[in-house]
Amino acid sequence: MRNKITKFFIFFIIGFICLYIFYQLFGWDLATKKYKSQIESTLHSSLDEPFKAGEKIAYTLRYLGLPAGKVVIRVEEIKRYKDRFVYHLLAWGRTSDFVSLFFEIEGSLHSYMDVDRLHSLYFKEESQARGHRKNKKEVFYNQKDLYLTIEGEKIRILPDTQDPLSALYLIRLLDIDKLKEGYEINIKSRKRDRFLYVQLKDREELKTPFGRIKTIKLYFHLRPVKATTRHEVSGTIWFTDNKKRIPILVKADTKAGPASILLYDIQL
Repeated sequence: MRNKITKFFIFFIIGFICLYIFYQLFGWDLATKKYKSQIESTLHSSLDEPFKAGEKIAYTLRYLGLPAGKVVIRVEEIKRYKDRFVYHLLAWGRTSDFVSLFFEIEGSLHSYMDVDRLHSLYFKEESQARGHRKNKKEVFYNQKDLYLTIEGEKIRILPDTQDPLSALYLIRLLDIDKLKEGYEINIKSRKRDRFLYVQLKDREELKTPFGRIKTIKLYFHLRPVKATTRHEVSGTIWFTDNKKRIPILVKADTKAGPASILLYDIQL
């Protein structure tokens, strides 16, 4: 009996290693196979304007090199919120079918980003793990008087504070000279401040399943204030080198292990 368990364990480890190598070599190509021609056509077309309503970008999420989930980001619409016009931004994600066998979670983020002033005015986060109640959080930003309201409590903020989703879209709109020098973004959607530092490292042609894409390569470092280093995340983001600045690939180093986000579908 012990020999059978030992053999099973050995085969399991070998299978896991083979699967890991397989996904490292071919996973991105397989994930994009269905959408490849559409994405190639879109990415190589004239992209001479920033994001607009209707944009939808889908990614596959990998953890330790293996598929862990799916993430979709969208610009839902431009709408009026109070006395301002805002981008209604949406991010949605869920665990992969394999991961869901052990732990299933689905969540969404909603952000209202001021069209002119490019800071957050409203943020909502919802998530639900299988077998648990849905979690919901709403944050209201008063950028004039510099405070946010969460669960009825007012908390001071810095000028032009972002939420986690609006920060991504802000990077897509920043002047390239600011990125060369390094740029810090204050993010606050909870009671603790976080600072996201981004800096242009290089311009390079990135090899992808859609061919070689001209990209700008940004280093990022997310650090909470008054927290241990285990909460810090750093890594690299590759954006298309045009006005759209579409995120193609993200590689992050976390204390729990390496994670990556890879483009597999896009609708502009």
